[in-house]
Amino acid sequence: MIVNVGLPRLSSDRKVAPLVRKKGKGINEGTPKVKNTFGLPALVSCPGHTQWCADACYALALQNFPGVRNLVQENWDVVSPHLNDVDTLHAMLSAMLSECSIEYVRAGIPQDEWVFRHFWDGDIPSAAFAQAIKRVAEDFPEFQFWLYTRTFKAVPLLMGVSNLAVYLSVDKDNVLDAVRTEKALLSEPMLAFCADTWEETEELAAKFPHRRKGPKCPELTGKTPMVVWDDDGVFGRGACVECGMCIYGRNNVRFASTNRKGE
Repeated sequence: MIVNVGLPRLSSDRKVAPLVRKKGKGINEGTPKVKNTFGLPALVSCPGHTQWCADACYALALQNFPGVRNLVQENWDVVSPHLNDVDTLHAMLSAMLSECSIEYVRAGIPQDEWVFRHFWDGDIPSAAFAQAIKRVAEDFPEFQFWLYTRTFKAVPLLMGVSNLAVYLSVDKDNVLDAVRTEKALLSEPMLAFCADTWEETEELAAKFPHRRKGPKCPELTGKTPMVVWDDDGVFGRGACVECGMCIYGRNNVRFASTNRKGE
């Protein structure tokens, strides 16, 4: 039970929102109707970060904006004193998910569309945090959770939950560690191959010859827009929800930092 501590704050993200209301003239401009993700500051919360991800990190660039930087830093200030306390972390995450549930109900979103992404920024900072994530998934079976992580030591603590898709974020600096991690697990985690170019993502995937290399992320190639609008252009949903591949762990996936729209 937590006493006299704050709680992490939820974030909204158009890409992972199941309901976005159009606002503005830009093709992807809109307001998510639910906050269904949360973040921690990049690098400081990422014990498994690599040089490649530090150089390519999109979230680190977003932290140049004061509002974003302050939000994730406040979340870190809340959780960092409790990184080895599973019960307190579990209570914090449970309170966040309860708040998210209220938002989904208020927005009138059917329960089979309740999805939640852990860490749009940052990563699993400790083993206790991983244990809390697994417990929350078990406590909130109405949600489908997913995450990408380079905290490979925490991955065994996350496996075996049907409503939690776990992706190893694999790049050139941690690929051998990823191979060892995958071999040591009783069940196969999903794999997210990350590189500067699509060709390099295929080279990473070749290190796992027994696994599918997975498609290119359709949002990065432009195949799926950031927000997919309905026929009248008033409401839409994010690319991740529209695709669903990572959310439900249907396949491995490839991400290229150069994006290469239209390929």
